Amino acid sequence: METQQLTTLAGVIDKKMNRQLKQYIDICARCAICKDACHQYVGTGDFKYLPARRAELIRQIYKKYFDKAGRFVPALYEARDPDENLLEELYESTYACTACRRCMYFCPFSIDTAWILSVAKAMLIAAGMGNEMLSQLADAAIMKGDQPELFRDVLVSGFKDIEAEVREITGDPSAEIPVDKEGADILYVGLAGAHSIRPAAVIFHEAGASWTLSLFESANYGFFLGDAEKARKIADRYMDEALRLGVKEVVITECGHAYRVAKIFHEAWSGKKHPFRVRHILEVIDEYITDGRITVDPGSVKGAITYHDPCQIGRNGGLFEEPRRIVRALAADFRDLTPNREQQWCCGGGGGIVAMSEFDEDRIKSGAKKVEQIRATGATIIAAPCENCRLQLEQLRDHHELDLHITPIMDLVVEAMPLAGTKAAQA
Repeated sequence: METQQLTTLAGVIDKKMNRQLKQYIDICARCAICKDACHQYVGTGDFKYLPARRAELIRQIYKKYFDKAGRFVPALYEARDPDENLLEELYESTYACTACRRCMYFCPFSIDTAWILSVAKAMLIAAGMGNEMLSQLADAAIMKGDQPELFRDVLVSGFKDIEAEVREITGDPSAEIPVDKEGADILYVGLAGAHSIRPAAVIFHEAGASWTLSLFESANYGFFLGDAEKARKIADRYMDEALRLGVKEVVITECGHAYRVAKIFHEAWSGKKHPFRVRHILEVIDEYITDGRITVDPGSVKGAITYHDPCQIGRNGGLFEEPRRIVRALAADFRDLTPNREQQWCCGGGGGIVAMSEFDEDRIKSGAKKVEQIRATGATIIAAPCENCRLQLEQLRDHHELDLHITPIMDLVVEAMPLAGTKAAQA
């Protein structure tokens, strides 16, 4: 690798260096407590997935360029240049990480491996080694935001088809899926596809909510890629839409990373404070049930049901009780996973890994603890309010031959609502 490129990669660390990162690099005691907390290491036994090892690769580069002893006696102090071999190691360990941050929860020093790996991703991108699939998906989303007029008519036509279904489900011929509605209270940001729009539209209609649907989806592959600028541009699409329409809040659909991007990261990336609040759809539904704005039939969910805490909503987003209150309001037999909440095991499908086929085999292996949790409950239904989690759980179910129905919470809510329409169970 040329000297100029080595200097560029070292410059990435220098640019990212702050007190938090320096502390993480300096204080790791290599106690390896994190090995028993990482679903990937537990599931595969592969040393490259050990959280401390992941961080160590960045630490070695740091020592080479920013530590006097490492610069002068690199072999003794485990300092390394970011050559092709090191970058390949870094790619495999970094893009496989789901950023669940369970290792941080159990680390005696609360070292945030995901934060350290954000530096690794920035280095890989600078070296032209960012994940190609994630990059293509991020670029496609940005292009859509740059030229929304090319897609608007097709999208609105599709929304009209969903609107017809909502009218049939609710039994109300006046039910709408509003788009570009200025002054609405809520801008709802779904995912690509009717599955995240239809149940939300039913719930908003029954609650009498003032809302409008975003023309953009909430998924953010720039975040998975590790490119903060691309991630900001993708989130800007619906944040700018919210500003233009003058809404009071942005509500994110059942998606883990999208909620965290909108709630936590976007203000830092943009350098601007939102003039509206950001909430997850489950916070809104919980409020509607509590306030009596929608009615659900208690015990409508038949069979034993459990709940999976998506890492980005739960451990990294702080939403634990709202989804549980909703499920308990619907279920006659709720059985929580053990452990749960902050200690919940990652299912293995986060971080964009479901879009990267090179990790498929290890991804399935990494779900071993999640399968063990589910089997221990005896549940036949699992509610998972995150699309990537559901995709992973479906593949784990098929691989391990589990008798398990995997469902969004919104669908359960619509099924439990006493609606006048004839297709409520299909929402």
